[in-house]
Amino acid sequence: MEFGQLEIFLCVADEKSFSRAAEKMLRTQPALSIAIKRLEEELGEPLFDRSSRSGNLTEAGKILYSYAQRMINLRQEAGEAVGELRGMFRGRLKIGANESTSHYMLPQLLLEYRQRHPHIRIEVHRSVSERIPHEVLERNLDFGFLSYDPLHASLQSIEVSRDLLTLVVPPGHPLAGRPRVTVRELGEYQFVAHHARTPARDRIFELFRQHRTPLNICVDLATLETIKDFVIRGVGIAILPRLTVADEIDSGKLIEVPVTGMKIEKTLRLVYRRESGLSHAARSFLDLIHDWRHEADTEHSR
Repeated sequence: MEFGQLEIFLCVADEKSFSRAAEKMLRTQPALSIAIKRLEEELGEPLFDRSSRSGNLTEAGKILYSYAQRMINLRQEAGEAVGELRGMFRGRLKIGANESTSHYMLPQLLLEYRQRHPHIRIEVHRSVSERIPHEVLERNLDFGFLSYDPLHASLQSIEVSRDLLTLVVPPGHPLAGRPRVTVRELGEYQFVAHHARTPARDRIFELFRQHRTPLNICVDLATLETIKDFVIRGVGIAILPRLTVADEIDSGKLIEVPVTGMKIEKTLRLVYRRESGLSHAARSFLDLIHDWRHEADTEHSR
């Protein structure tokens, strides 16, 4: 089993077509077919369902796909590690994050990282939280940002930050001038919410259940930016992480209203593989996270 065969296999599987894979790899279709045939002969199992025009993987192909990805990623890591030994200090950092982390947390971190390590290439992949632990395990990502601890024996996570959820309403809303409101009072209003299931969302629902109050969600949306826009337009009110609405609160586009008894924290964690052989790029990012946490703790203690 050769790396070249695995690269061809992965490309055909991703493109779901021998012809499209041949165009992408600048190879002839017969050359790809021969490579796949030799790989199948070596493994003793067909990898693609030849009866399907869409190039679906067989069960053996699905198993090999995961291993092939890891082997290609390991080869790249090995090359980068040897390069570091020669003093090149180059490499690639692959990070997975959801929408809110990508928009509101990562820019500041990555700007500082680039200042420290200008020769390291950074890749940020937008992903749903449920997929990130798997992608880290498969070595498709070096790090992932999550709002929960995945509790996997091969993964380690550390807390990066905490942010309180806050109620925001548009200017002119009946609650905008209130110094404080109760959960019971919120049962009279319609909410705009994010459709993703998260620990913070579950805690909001639990808070309303404890107060025997309905949480009237009129619109479920896919992005925080859209939610904020809907609130500004008066479609509904929302409970969001304060970091994500700080600019709108400062500019007066949204009004923050304290809710009696509501103290819901959204914790952000960094997850990575539990192993000692981190690349130079990964170790450097972990050092930055530790420095960033120390600075944040120092500010909070003042």
